[in-house]
Amino acid sequence: MPTVYLETSVICHLTDPPSTNPITRACQQLTQLWWHTRCDPSRTFISSYVSDEIESADPLRARRRLEAIQHLAKYPKSVDITNKAELLMLGGGLTAKAERAAEHIACAAFNHCEILLTWNCADIANARKFGLLRLLVDDGEYWLPELVTPFELMENSYETRWRRNPRGH
Repeated sequence: MPTVYLETSVICHLTDPPSTNPITRACQQLTQLWWHTRCDPSRTFISSYVSDEIESADPLRARRRLEAIQHLAKYPKSVDITNKAELLMLGGGLTAKAERAAEHIACAAFNHCEILLTWNCADIANARKFGLLRLLVDDGEYWLPELVTPFELMENSYETRWRRNPRGH
């Protein structure tokens, strides 16, 4: 089982009330399914960057979010992570507006997590950015974790059945 770093958007999708937007609601349901069936708390981590981001939100939602993740191990902040996050922005991998995303990527890389789980597809799980992010992070000591959504960690039983029996029998 790989190590997983949870970025804040996953926790929001896990704990927020059902969205009126059908796509967001489906992402929430998928996140809850992953959390209850695939998440291994001994291999799942958050960071001080995550808790700071959560604590800066609406107090009621913040309380729910913090309660949901209270049992997970938390990585601390560090100067090395800040430096790597700045490199991600200054090197062109992310914009200055994506400071939180840069912190999450840098923290996951610094702590050698294999997967960074996110619903932030604009800045983190964005295939157009993978190449440059990998160049900026991979330095022999650190590497870019897999940047994926919970959807990518779930096995679709219909696809599995189809692959085993392509005729559908």
